[in-house]
Amino acid sequence: MKKLLCVLLALTTLSLSAQNDQLPDDATLAADQVIYWVGNGNSQVVLAVNWATPDTCLAWGVRFDGTEALVADLLRTIAIFDDRFSYSGDGSMINDIVFNDPPLYLSLTGNWWMFNINGSGAQLGYQEQTVQHGDFIKFGDESCGISDENYQYAWTTTVNPVWLPDQTELLFCDHVGTSGCQAIYYNNPAILGWATGCTITRGYRDIANPTSYADYGTDSDGIGPSSESTTDGVVSLGDGGIAVLTFDQPITNGEGYDFAVFENSLNHTFLEMAFVEVSSDGEHYYRFPSVSNTQIATQITNGGAVDPRKVHNLAGKYIVGWGTPFDLAELAGYSDLDIDNITHVRLVDVVGCIDPQYATIDKNGHIINDPYSTPWGSSGFDLSGVAIMNGWLPNGIEEEQLTNALFAYPNPCTSTLYIHNDQPNCAIEIYNVFGQLVWSEISSDSRTQVNMQAFPDGMYIVKSGTQCVKIIKR
Repeated sequence: MKKLLCVLLALTTLSLSAQNDQLPDDATLAADQVIYWVGNGNSQVVLAVNWATPDTCLAWGVRFDGTEALVADLLRTIAIFDDRFSYSGDGSMINDIVFNDPPLYLSLTGNWWMFNINGSGAQLGYQEQTVQHGDFIKFGDESCGISDENYQYAWTTTVNPVWLPDQTELLFCDHVGTSGCQAIYYNNPAILGWATGCTITRGYRDIANPTSYADYGTDSDGIGPSSESTTDGVVSLGDGGIAVLTFDQPITNGEGYDFAVFENSLNHTFLEMAFVEVSSDGEHYYRFPSVSNTQIATQITNGGAVDPRKVHNLAGKYIVGWGTPFDLAELAGYSDLDIDNITHVRLVDVVGCIDPQYATIDKNGHIINDPYSTPWGSSGFDLSGVAIMNGWLPNGIEEEQLTNALFAYPNPCTSTLYIHNDQPNCAIEIYNVFGQLVWSEISSDSRTQVNMQAFPDGMYIVKSGTQCVKIIKR
């Protein structure tokens, strides 16, 4: 609320109560009227923002894990999924909420709390207030409606469901071998470790014909290194199946991508995909915002093709042997997610059916179309491994050795890179993110100088013997 809101309400509600024996019906929106749902989980709420002008009150649906959620986390979810939405806050107070979908631009500013929950005044700030399944949260100010002496609120502005974002023209990086491709090769020196635990909950071979489950591979096939084999070391999830991966050491958020998920696609367009979620407590999972701009007029069948340029942040985007990378920084800001201590990665098979009864949707509310049906034991996403690129050290290398025996500076670098190695007369190698050797030299001194100006911007691995360090070229 605005700083003087409590005083103003105390004065105005007395006169209002004398004139109104009963508040009017509150302007709300039923959950089944909401068009755009974001987040994931079994609990859901509706969150509305009123920009205090006629017909500009918009509502989102937000899903979450657990029995309750902080309002701050719900706002964070909307901001991550809907690029048109942004907000800022100071302590327990909201400073502004913006919705920008040109030519429409809406900005609600002022130092205030959320206006109400289920028609009653919020008791705490947005970073402390929790809500439960079925709640209706409203952000606005006193101009949105009227209240009584008990601080019960009734909005008089119509609440409208926000429309789905239109980003169908966006294109992302293409298949392995093309310029700018972000895929990670399974033998890349940047990979420092692999998942060590895997639990599979199988989905059906065909979700529309629920008579049998996928059964190719076992849980143990989801752990350890991936390879270029389409059959060995692979476990199939089935339609809507789930894999939960755990690690001996947590994954941390570092420079560039932090982990990569591998599938066994036979070619560049037969893409069976999965959502990727992470957790730092094994209970609350947060999903990477995925995009699928593939057409939904015609079902992609087992022999059909998916254009990888229209897919983003979905595991299974690349051919066997090449992993889809993920950056934990994208999920920063949640109260119960420590992106420097990720203990679980959860993969949820995308049911590629375009029938709304069975379909799964991307971050923009669009149906995801991938090969369906594949009614065999190997149905659905085929997990080949999850690789770690931040948080782990190479086998046999202690952290002290990694920092003292071999280091490179400045990092990031733009031109000259200096490499310090306490073992002279040893080969020093630099690899790119594709695992390709791009520079090498036998150094006779403890310090080596490399001109990086001609190197494309990106992440590289400096390696000497069993030791390696990551650097960024900008």
